[in-house]
Parts: sequence; structure tokens; C-alpha cells
Amino acid sequence: EVNYIEAKQESDYASNIENAIDDEADLIIGVGFKLTDTIEEASKNYPNQKFAIIDGNYEEIPSNVQSILFNEEEAGYCVGLIASKMTKTNTLGFVGGMSIPSVDGFKIGFEKALKEENPNVKLLTQYANSFTDTAKGRIIAEQMISDKCDIIFTAGGAVNFGVFEACKEKNIKAIGVDMPSNYIEPDTIITSALKNVGTGVELTIQDLVNEQFEGGKVKMFDLSNGGVGYEITDHLSEDLIKYVDSKINK
Repeated sequence: EVNYIEAKQESDYASNIENAIDDEADLIIGVGFKLTDTIEEASKNYPNQKFAIIDGNYEEIPSNVQSILFNEEEAGYCVGLIASKMTKTNTLGFVGGMSIPSVDGFKIGFEKALKEENPNVKLLTQYANSFTDTAKGRIIAEQMISDKCDIIFTAGGAVNFGVFEACKEKNIKAIGVDMPSNYIEPDTIITSALKNVGTGVELTIQDLVNEQFEGGKVKMFDLSNGGVGYEITDHLSEDLIKYVDSKINK
């Protein structure tokens, strides 16, 4: 049995966890970096309760908490390879929600691939300091487009929708994040840097059921175990897909 508890605001975090404990949940999974501290506090107050935190980590992981992390650098690298082959202006953009590890990793991998494949490429970067401000995403993207960007990679939650709108209006390309995003704007979004959170959650629950859940550790998901990847769309030629896959395999 699964219960989903949605927080309307950050002040809900602690009470939501208390509700899950009251419901006698075997495992409580916090989704997102912002829940890291609340999970840590709850783990101290309830040492016999099992917790997991997605996109959160600690200097010393509590013995009843498992950190579920994803190698965003590798996902960013995949879409960086694609962008480096598809740009015509050699100017690309990265729009982040906030400068936190799970966002910065996408940019690090993206930029690494761009520089490897095309030394002349220029990457413009800006953070919206929000994961909800769609209008801010549009404003940032419009400025990048005026600076000759022809592909913008965005990792900013709802900020992404503003970026997609601006790219569609100006007839340039965008790259989505976390989940397959091409369906949102099929003519605009050429690929997405995939973070298969569902895979991480499923395997963590499987460990719990099989009595193999281990607290105090990081469980890392990356290219090697299907934790991250890139979205294949009609924008990508067979040759480009083969090239990206060959780089991944190396």
C-alpha cells in the first residue's frame, strides 16, 4: 500500500512526515533536496523508522536513512553531445531553477560535452532562483535568444515551461529535464536529460521488500544501471543516436 502526501509549502514537511509515521509506513521517501534537513531531524526522533531521501545527501548519513542519488552529470553529458552536433550558432543556454547539486550537475555534464565536441562553443548560464516562476523562465530564455542562443537546456521545474514557450515563439530548440518532455512541445524540445527517479524508487522499495534495505548509505543511479539517460525523439537522426550511444558505451 502506498500513500502520497503532497506539501503545499515547506512548513508542511515535518507534519507530513509525522502523518506518515502515524500511518505506520514501513518506508518514508522524501522527494527533493529541500526535504533533506527535515528527514534528518525525523530520523533522529524516530530511530526505528526507515527513511529514504531523493536528491539529498549528508556528511554522515543517519543509519536509518538511505540517500537516493542520480548522476545528473552523465545525463547532462548525453544531451550536451546532442546539442553540440545540432547547434548552428555555437551559442547555447542553460537555465537552472536554483544552484543546488541536483541542478548544477546537469550543467557540469552539459558543458563538458560541449567543450569536448566543439571548442568554439559558448554557453550562457542563468538561474531563476525559483522552481515555480514560469514568467522568469521566459524572460531569461528571451534574453538568451537575443544573444544568439539556438538551443536552451532548462532544469528548473515549472520555470521550464516559460523557457519552452519562448523557444517555441522564436523558433529555436529546447532540451527538457528529468522526464521525457518532447510531448509538451513536440516541434521545439529535441531531447531531455532523463533522471529515472521511478527506477530508483522502485529498486529501493524492492530492497525493502526483500529485507535488503541498507540505511547509512548512498544508492547511486547512473548510466550503468539505467538511472539516467536521454530521450530519443524524431529530432535525432539514427547516426546521431549511434554516436551518442558509442560515447556512452566508452
